[in-house]
Amino acid sequence: MVHEQDWTSIIRKHAVKLNPDWVAMRRHLHQYPELSNHEYQTTEYLVENFERLGLPTHVSGEGRGLTADLVSATELASGPCIAIRGDIDALPIQDSKQVDYRSRCDGVMHACGHDVHATIVFGAMQILASMKLAGELPWPVSVRAILQPAEELAVGARHMIHHHALRGVDAILALHVDPTRPVGRIGLRKGTLAAACDTIHVAIKGRGGHGARPQMTKDPIDAATHWVQSAFRRIARTADPHETVVFSIGQMEAGHSANVIPDHATLAGSLRSLDQDSRRVALETLEDVCESIERETGCSIEMRLGASAPAVVNDSRLVDLMVASVGPTLATGAIEWIEQPSMGSEDFSYYLEHVPGAMLRLGVGGDQVGNAPLHTSGFDIDERALAIGSRLFAATVIHYFDPDNQD
Repeated sequence: MVHEQDWTSIIRKHAVKLNPDWVAMRRHLHQYPELSNHEYQTTEYLVENFERLGLPTHVSGEGRGLTADLVSATELASGPCIAIRGDIDALPIQDSKQVDYRSRCDGVMHACGHDVHATIVFGAMQILASMKLAGELPWPVSVRAILQPAEELAVGARHMIHHHALRGVDAILALHVDPTRPVGRIGLRKGTLAAACDTIHVAIKGRGGHGARPQMTKDPIDAATHWVQSAFRRIARTADPHETVVFSIGQMEAGHSANVIPDHATLAGSLRSLDQDSRRVALETLEDVCESIERETGCSIEMRLGASAPAVVNDSRLVDLMVASVGPTLATGAIEWIEQPSMGSEDFSYYLEHVPGAMLRLGVGGDQVGNAPLHTSGFDIDERALAIGSRLFAATVIHYFDPDNQD
């Protein structure tokens, strides 16, 4: 049997050889981003690359998203399988970087690192496929790559699940780039990693009229401003101070003229919470706010939930497997334990409603690219992170099937 120090060195050997291909893939994806629910060319490009590895590949419904399978031994064809998940959609942001690989699509950019996530998933599968071809795997493995669309809209995971991406899968891994950490560092946390998020939409219907005669109207702008102020105040007084709840309004729309009171106003925002009880109390509070502002202003108010995602809760056993894989993969001290959950959200959580899983934070900050935040026009990565993530996922998959780890 191949010893751990032997197969980890083999992983490194393949990573060194393949790394130029990964840099080229990431830069291609970065140059040709596609918005959520429009990832057709990205899907085709990734399918072509997976098929070159000789892996059975399946395109999900509507031509957005794909899976690719590697089963190294026939006895695992109907046995345990672990998935590694990446996402492929971009954001409506103009790329401001002055680099050769900057986005060529006006107003669209991979500002959240999904080009990196997809490349790393491919890289891990390529390492494992190369080891299988060379007879270098220490024991049989069965792994599925899941490349999903529309993570930014929190609908892509459900799209993939609906199209059977989790069929036969027993566990799932993912990562997210983290520009606040330098390249070579990994953020890990057991339990809750990221918050649940609900998008809130509020439609207010009043009766418009001339701005000189407000007494003849039911002013939806007045109702909207009262709603926002009341929602902020009420949530702060009803949420348990020991449980984090974050409520924000990011959009208000009403009217078209300075001297006309409109008929309608709309609001949109987000509610983020770390547990179900806090979420329930906050949503009930917002419904109460709707009723009270209706009575006060005479306007009708309807609140509905839009895109949402549950909290990401990491499985402790899978985090331990990642820790075991970081040791031989990265330098001592690479692991940074995350003390508090993020109030950001991730639709990776939908997979966790079906199978245990874990997500890590991958450091991508570097001297040459800086550490511009996610979702900003200057976001970039230190591309050494591509090999680090690929090696780490490949090693974790191999550790998962270690006979000594089996129950």
